Amino acid sequence: MANKNKLSIYLVKEGIDDKDGIFDKPENISELQIYQDGSIAYFVPSYVHEPAWLSSFFHQGGNALLQQANSRVVLLKRLTIDGETRLFALTFGYARFLFKEDVLEEQFGLRIVLNSIQQNQIRRISKASVGSNQKQSDEQLPKSSDISEFGFDINRDLMKNVSGKSDDEMFEKSMLTGGDIFSLTVERDITNIDEFLIFCYQKYKQVTYKEKFAWIDNIKYVKDKSLTERLNQKLLEEIKEENFDKVWMAVPEVVTWEDIKDFKISGDDEFYADIYIDKVIASLRNELSDTSQLQSKKIYARSSKDEQNNAYEWSAYKCIIAEIELAQQQYCLNNGKWYRIDNSFVDSINAQYSGIALCEAAFVDHINNADEDTYNEELLGSLPNAHLLHTYKIAIGGGQGNNIEPCDLLWENKLIHVKKNGGSSVLSHLFNQALVSAQAWLDFGFRRQLREKMQNANEEAVIAEPFRSSEYEIIIAIINKFHDERPKIPFFSKVAVCFAATNIKNLGYTIKLKNIKMIKD
Repeated sequence: MANKNKLSIYLVKEGIDDKDGIFDKPENISELQIYQDGSIAYFVPSYVHEPAWLSSFFHQGGNALLQQANSRVVLLKRLTIDGETRLFALTFGYARFLFKEDVLEEQFGLRIVLNSIQQNQIRRISKASVGSNQKQSDEQLPKSSDISEFGFDINRDLMKNVSGKSDDEMFEKSMLTGGDIFSLTVERDITNIDEFLIFCYQKYKQVTYKEKFAWIDNIKYVKDKSLTERLNQKLLEEIKEENFDKVWMAVPEVVTWEDIKDFKISGDDEFYADIYIDKVIASLRNELSDTSQLQSKKIYARSSKDEQNNAYEWSAYKCIIAEIELAQQQYCLNNGKWYRIDNSFVDSINAQYSGIALCEAAFVDHINNADEDTYNEELLGSLPNAHLLHTYKIAIGGGQGNNIEPCDLLWENKLIHVKKNGGSSVLSHLFNQALVSAQAWLDFGFRRQLREKMQNANEEAVIAEPFRSSEYEIIIAIINKFHDERPKIPFFSKVAVCFAATNIKNLGYTIKLKNIKMIKD
């Protein structure tokens, strides 16, 4: 019987089959063993040394019994499986850091795990939220659970790693962990690893995961360097052709707009009320030919408190929002990252977004040098019997950190939320704010506090009791440089607003969208 070993298995991409193509610094890699089947184990010579903390913390040294070494070994094994010849890389110690970028198959381990476990057998998930603040989290539960218990949003979250148990005998009831790497502990060693790798590859090739986790293919990072280069080239073409309905710019994070006076572009002495892609391109020293020019170009948001300082700073590339098609496939650039969007998923989200009702009431235009507070004051003056509520922060659930903004304006039976289009991260904040507010309005204590604040400000507290959500409309109003009747927003913003709209409707409200025209002076 073989000893139990912790295995960490990668699949090398096709067309990459030698030491120089696989390792980042092949000159530092030595051969440990060449096997009869042609498999080669490589290693990096270990440097045996005392741990640094022995002298820095304990002020001791010279202890021969306290030594450490970062051992690194990689076994490259080529196997022919069902007519395909593939190269596997098994890592030991710290060897996972030896590979070049873009040489290992993405989601190799993830596919194996999802093809091997049941929906309710998940123990841990590592995920990243796209289209908002790019939040990454690693969550685990004390018992095997369904994906829903992790708070996983199948429309917006990327699953990076997952852990769970499988009933497959070949996996010996071990805990499986899969991302790009596949990890587990089994009774396998160099003498009997071949059949195990063959089984893993066959699991990887299966598509049974689509029956249980079909949404995993909706949104994927683009990790392939050559594809990223083609996408960046397509991006440059769209910019040069001034197809600014497909490519535009916005602040790439949630900002405090009242802290921003205006925007400045490096290499341009002018100041602007927003980030305009045509102004950025015009500021380039040389004609646009490479995205590196956009990555080195800086966008500064000048502080409204001190014009000599910047409240925010980004690369121009990170501020670009792009939704383009390449080889009949939809891609999105958001926050400096490219994503591949499943075409059927795109159609589904666009249909949902088009199905959200529009607010037909006339709202005043936004003059683009005005901040949101100024615009809300102007909107207030244009709507009869409206009340400005965004200044009221209502504590709910205990603690000042739980203050909730009721809405920007209350107009008759309409709760209006207003935000300038600042890309997916900013708009996701708006949609979440509308959803949280909708939930809060259902709470009697929340409404009581709001009524008291309005009365203390000598305002008429026009909040009917009993409160019935079915009698109220929630209007999400987006200040937009695009003047379409339906707000033009990035794809991930459509995903986010569809999610919010569904939940707001479930609370009994009517939800509508409003596009507010941004007009230049």
